[in-house]
Amino acid sequence: MTSSELPLWDLSLLYGGVEDPRLKADIDNIVPSAEKFAAKWRGNIEKTDAEGVLAALRDYEATLFAAIGPQAYAHLGYSLNAADPAFLTLMSQVHEIATKAHLHTIFFSLELDRISDSKYMDILQTPSLAPYAHYLSETRRGKAHRLSEAEESVLALKALSGRTAFVQLYSKLTNAFLFPSPEVENGGKALTGSEILSYLKNPDREIRRKALEIFAKAHEDSGAVIASVWNALALDHRQNVSLRKYHGIMEPVNEGNELSQKAVDTVMEVTKAHYGLARRYYEWKARELGVEKLRSSDLSAPLPSRTEEKITFSDAGKMVIEAFGEFDPSFAEIAKGFFDEGRIDAKPRQGKSGGAYCMGAGPGLPVYVLTNFTGKLRDAATLAHELGHGIHFTLAGEAQPLLEYGPVLPLAETASVFGELLLTKKLLSGDLDTDSRKNLVAERVEDIIATTFRQTMYTDFEVEAHNLTAEEYVTPEKFCALWSSKLESLYGDSVETLPASRWAWAAIPHFIHTRFYCYAYTFGELLVLALYRRYLEEGPAFAPKLAAILAAGGSKRPQELVADFGYDLEDPSFWAGGYKVLEELLEELGA
Repeated sequence: MTSSELPLWDLSLLYGGVEDPRLKADIDNIVPSAEKFAAKWRGNIEKTDAEGVLAALRDYEATLFAAIGPQAYAHLGYSLNAADPAFLTLMSQVHEIATKAHLHTIFFSLELDRISDSKYMDILQTPSLAPYAHYLSETRRGKAHRLSEAEESVLALKALSGRTAFVQLYSKLTNAFLFPSPEVENGGKALTGSEILSYLKNPDREIRRKALEIFAKAHEDSGAVIASVWNALALDHRQNVSLRKYHGIMEPVNEGNELSQKAVDTVMEVTKAHYGLARRYYEWKARELGVEKLRSSDLSAPLPSRTEEKITFSDAGKMVIEAFGEFDPSFAEIAKGFFDEGRIDAKPRQGKSGGAYCMGAGPGLPVYVLTNFTGKLRDAATLAHELGHGIHFTLAGEAQPLLEYGPVLPLAETASVFGELLLTKKLLSGDLDTDSRKNLVAERVEDIIATTFRQTMYTDFEVEAHNLTAEEYVTPEKFCALWSSKLESLYGDSVETLPASRWAWAAIPHFIHTRFYCYAYTFGELLVLALYRRYLEEGPAFAPKLAAILAAGGSKRPQELVADFGYDLEDPSFWAGGYKVLEELLEELGA
């Protein structure tokens, strides 16, 4: 399949275009829907009974849902081209209108707060409210950190010209980057971010180095702007933490992830204690590549025994669907729907968001996957990852109401990482020679390193950078110095860090879009390794258990979901068990 034949999204499943009358009607209904909810329920929540709370919750969901379709459509269109004035205008318009609507619904959680503890417990135990028990419990947990309605309204309004505006600035800036090719014969060709980064897997060591330097140079040239965005968003976060009386900058994130600080500290401490496994692998890889030491541009280099695997999008899709089908036919059927219904956009192009993501906006709405397919076998793994998210959103949407739909971040990677493992299992079960097997095992090791050690290092950097912004304005050079120190803590003497790598912090969108997101990857990877090992032990009987975890959506805390497997998220030995899998893989490689 050529680049021109790669699939594009069919957004008509939502709306026919920015001028679609249905879109205008839905946007026009956002604020009136919220006003109607407020007129009906303001001042009545505290004095109503359990059935009244149930009715209010359903009305609240309907009010929230009024904005979801337009918001999803605006975000998806913007992702395809951040420079498209129509979608840029639409996204700003919908954000502003949704914020106005939100001002009319802020009272709801505040009035739930005013219900006495004894009455609230009775409500929680009412059978008809069971579908919302988790939402109500978590709402109660957040009571101590909510402000008055007037204060909440001001914060929501200021977010439009504050946090939201800075996030959009970063996205518009970096999505527009174009890069010259690192290959002399293609020197005049302009590449997207996904395309230039694909050169880090090129067999030529000098091309890899040039690709890293070219990518870094664009971020260095915009370093002052990106540093300003970073400082502004850190200040915004710090102010919110103070206003809401949290004890630390990670506390609101941990509470949102429904994890104890001890669980978070434990997974990070155990991971840092195992950094030596990453160094061990990179020393092995240097020997395989025949170099004294890896450069930072060599981390994703193909092994000498590896041929350049080219794969069509059609074959990648078939392979992924078969891998899911061997686990559970229903998973394959859900994945197939993405291809059949035009819910995958795979063509790289200027203005399109880099990387990959899956959007599940809410129950009953189509789930979409974005990738940037460049014809590498690794792109098939990315497809498996994002379709895993798609299966997760689909199963949760069939089982949960809107308020219990989305899984917390640490569980959001469960199906996606599991999907990658299923694809690896399928590939390894084929008729592979020694070199092919070695390459697959090495790739899996690199995935584990990327989603555990590197993400923990990212989180360490983010925490220290935030603390530094509280003391001074952090310049691009200081961000670079801090980033370099974290690279050294992870790699030690096993990797030669090139100067260009100092700028990688500026290219990580999670730092901008989702505060302290990165440790969720570590959590998810290690949890999935444990679940996958259980699958290998139990065989087909395990599939319904994973399906139940995914269908739970956001209706249970992480510890509740894994309790049936005998897992304790605050136990260091549980997390260390995940690294035993990595050690076994290293031993298979002879590292």
